Amino acid sequence: MIKAIEGIITKKDPTYLWLKTASGISYGVGISLFTSSKLEQGSKIELLITQIIREDANLLFGFLDRSEQEVFEMLLKVSGIGTATALAVCSGMNPDSIRSAVMSGNENAFKQIPGIGPKTAKLLIATLSDAKFGSNLAINNYQSEAIAALESLGYKKEVIVKALNGCVATDTANLVKELLKKLYKG
Repeated sequence: MIKAIEGIITKKDPTYLWLKTASGISYGVGISLFTSSKLEQGSKIELLITQIIREDANLLFGFLDRSEQEVFEMLLKVSGIGTATALAVCSGMNPDSIRSAVMSGNENAFKQIPGIGPKTAKLLIATLSDAKFGSNLAINNYQSEAIAALESLGYKKEVIVKALNGCVATDTANLVKELLKKLYKG
């Protein structure tokens, strides 16, 4: 199984690129628009790879960010979601937006993605929230400390993570204060 590929981008489309390795082999790799916006043709990069092997194809999907790759792989586990839809979701929303949409049950965020209707949006939210989706994404160290502090006060982790959406504090003490204000109101 391929886990990463390092090479030079020899051809780049909005959601697809050719990556030529030092050995001279070029790989075709599907990418999201977020990943694409950070890449330039001719540059040398290393992409994290999700490999999908099917009866009729061996597909590679590349990511610069581990959290985006995790989101893509979780989306593929949702019934009825294929690689094209998962890539469309990753192209339309960053991992933090997806997490907050799932945690807050915001169907409209998913319905903005081409190919996602009301039923699929509900299915995404239900499946990903059941899979403890929010806990699988990267949370900063100060955020984990704030969550732990509020859990010790008796708040449930799911409620705290939901309240994290929209918080602006960048250190533990101020984040705890901001979360307490939100949780007290809610």
